[in-house]
Amino acid sequence: MRIHDTLSRKTVELEPRERGRVSLYVCGVTPYAPAHVGHARTAVVYDVLKRHLVHAGYEVRHVSNYTDIDDKIIRRARENNEPPLELSARFIREYQEDMIRLNIVPPDVEPRVSESIGDIIDLISLIVANGYAYVTGDGVYFAVRKFEHYGRLSGRSVDEMRSGARVEVNESKDDPLDFALWKFARPGEISWVSPWGEGRPGWHIECSAMSLRYLGAGFDIHGGGEDLIFPHHENEIAQSEAALGPGHFAKYWLHSGLVTMSGEKMSKSLGNITGVRELLAMYPGQVLRLFLLQTSYEKPLKFSLAGVEQAFGSYERIVEFAEFLRSSLPNSAGESKAEVRDLAAKLQSEFDASLDDNLNTSRAFASLFEFMTGVRKAATEGVLCRSDLEELERSLAGVLNVLGLDQTAEYAEHKRMGLARKAGALLELSDYLGIAPDAGVNVASVLQGIIDRRQLARTAGDYALADQIRERLRAVDIALEDGADKVRYRING
Repeated sequence: MRIHDTLSRKTVELEPRERGRVSLYVCGVTPYAPAHVGHARTAVVYDVLKRHLVHAGYEVRHVSNYTDIDDKIIRRARENNEPPLELSARFIREYQEDMIRLNIVPPDVEPRVSESIGDIIDLISLIVANGYAYVTGDGVYFAVRKFEHYGRLSGRSVDEMRSGARVEVNESKDDPLDFALWKFARPGEISWVSPWGEGRPGWHIECSAMSLRYLGAGFDIHGGGEDLIFPHHENEIAQSEAALGPGHFAKYWLHSGLVTMSGEKMSKSLGNITGVRELLAMYPGQVLRLFLLQTSYEKPLKFSLAGVEQAFGSYERIVEFAEFLRSSLPNSAGESKAEVRDLAAKLQSEFDASLDDNLNTSRAFASLFEFMTGVRKAATEGVLCRSDLEELERSLAGVLNVLGLDQTAEYAEHKRMGLARKAGALLELSDYLGIAPDAGVNVASVLQGIIDRRQLARTAGDYALADQIRERLRAVDIALEDGADKVRYRING
């Protein structure tokens, strides 16, 4: 597999530390508010990376942390009159529930800062002993200019740098760029005992300590969002190598692109966020997941509800195709056709090659939809047999599993509930059209009867009635899409 390494600025072959095993650390969330789409994108991207590596035969050890104590959590807890660790624990539970809806495979280890204080203190002690940190009246700080290679990840010169987001500005520091390893506690704040005084960790030291604790020095991949390159990941490299020596931290650095809204980064601080739960109330998790994967992971992702709607249509095509394969098995065995078997082999080959090429999910989707088109064409030509269809179904299932799009229950329930809420309006329209549904017929069948009636109107040239039916359905948030082979519907809201 080839991956783009942010540190070397090259696309390189992935060569794990141990043959057949990949160690992966991904910076997790700071749980002081509900998760937003940017958090979801990071989780989905690295979930697909892990799934693909497992599919390729690797054993993957995946660690992702929770920053369950920091300045923002303390401030929010004070506003809520709630203990900080209780607040962060509550949002961690919500985040984990959201990730289940997105079909994220949980990391092997999910350490929390509050449970890793001993490891953090030990790492700071090494940094201090090696002469890269100093103690002031309000904490322990890393001396940035003493670390020769500072700035190589972000490509910034120390002399050109300015204090940025989450870079502590304090007159007691030797240099504005120096960052806190340990912060002494203010009166009433949560704190832990350390050799330098009671306090709590700075933001950056936690990830170094937790990744080294569970993956060891020289682990393979360190991932996170693009916004973490500076200062967070830059500082991680500096403090880790200051403690352990050059080349003893992460081997490769991967960064997923930002989610943007109206051209700006989506973030809590800017107030332009769209919450994951807000979206999951409107769309199945699989649809949101597909939307997040359509763009190459390194590129910015422009968020819009129109884009999610398009993803809904794409996922509907996939589900309908899977149902087509399951329901199209012929009664007779028939003779296996080489051209049909080639479709399955081509899908697997092109899909794997796409993800091997720096996790190119957009190209992987292209191979999937090309496969679906080819199979439907073969079906119309009558060259499918039972064994071929079973092989095609296995190939599709394998691809959807790697993409994490193989859980259709929520989608089916979404459609069912969406129709149920619109049952009254559909029955009223059915009556208007003179359609008398059989006793006990389900709502989906009522809708299909209305769609069939519209098709008859179009065939008869009664386009006024056909348009009226479309508009009546649109009024209850049911969109029709006229395809070459059939009419599809999508339930909105």
